[in-house]
Amino acid sequence: MYDVGGIPHLQWNGINSIVGAGAPWTDRYEDYLPLVIDYYEQETPFEIEITGEYLSGNPIVNYEIELIWNDNNRDSRPPSNMALEIVVAEDSILSWWNSANVWHYARNVSRNFLTFHQENKNPITIDVGETQTFSGSFHIKDNWVGDNLKIIAFVQDGDSYEVSQSEIASVLRDLDQDVDDDGVPNTHDNCPAIPNVTQEDEDNDGVGDACDFCNELAYTLGNVNGDAIGDDYTPIIDVADILALSDHLEGVGLPYYECQSIDILEDGTINNFDLIVLVDLVMNGEG
Repeated sequence: MYDVGGIPHLQWNGINSIVGAGAPWTDRYEDYLPLVIDYYEQETPFEIEITGEYLSGNPIVNYEIELIWNDNNRDSRPPSNMALEIVVAEDSILSWWNSANVWHYARNVSRNFLTFHQENKNPITIDVGETQTFSGSFHIKDNWVGDNLKIIAFVQDGDSYEVSQSEIASVLRDLDQDVDDDGVPNTHDNCPAIPNVTQEDEDNDGVGDACDFCNELAYTLGNVNGDAIGDDYTPIIDVADILALSDHLEGVGLPYYECQSIDILEDGTINNFDLIVLVDLVMNGEG
C-alpha cells in the first residue's frame, strides 16, 4: 500500500512518508513539526465511536463501530472512494531490538488488518447528518495477549490513502464494561456472562454460584459426565453416565475429581453398589 522501502517507516496521516532511524529525536524535530501543525489545523466531518463486548480470557471479541458525519456546514462531500478500515493491534509485546541490543516492549503492533482484502472493505455511503454502523467479530489467537488488544478504526481515501479520522479502543477498558448488565464490571464479576448482583460464591473458589458447575448446578448426584442443557445448566442423567461410572470403576475412564457426584449411596465409598443404584435411577426415569 505505502511502498515501504526501509525500516523503520512512518506513514504520517496516510500520505507523508518518513524512513530511517539511528539519530536522536531532536535531529528530526524540524521534519516532524510541520506535519504536526498541518495535521492539527485540519478539520474533519467525521466522528468514530467504538463499542462492543469482550470478556478477559474469552477468545472472541465482538465490536460495533459507529461513523457519524456531523458537519452540516460542509458544502462538498469527501472523496467518494472512502472506507472505514479496521485494524486489530496488540500493545506491549516484549521484543528484541537488534540496533539497541536490548529487550523492550513494542507498542501497538498490528495483528490483524480486518478490512485489508477488498471483499472485507467497509465503504462509506452516508451523507451529512447521517450515521453508518459497522459490526463484526474476530478471534484472538493463542499467541496474542487478549487484554492488550486494541481496535483501531480509521476513515481512509481508497485512492490517495489520506486518513480523515481515526479512533482507538482498548478491548479491555473501552468496550462493554459490564456484559451481563448486573452492575458489576467484567473485571470484578465472578460470573461476567451471567447476571449475579449478589456475587454469591458458596465454595469461595472465585467462580460465582450462578455459573459454577461445582455448586450442584450440572454436577448433581448421578451426573457423572457433567453434561447439562439450557442457560440454567439443567443436568442430564442417562445411559452415558452409567457407562462413565462403569469405566471409572474399571480404571479406564477419566479420574474422579471434586465436581463429580458419583458416590450415589453417599457412604464415602465408590463401588459397584453405586453403579447398581445409578442404573435403577436411569431405568426408572428418576435421573
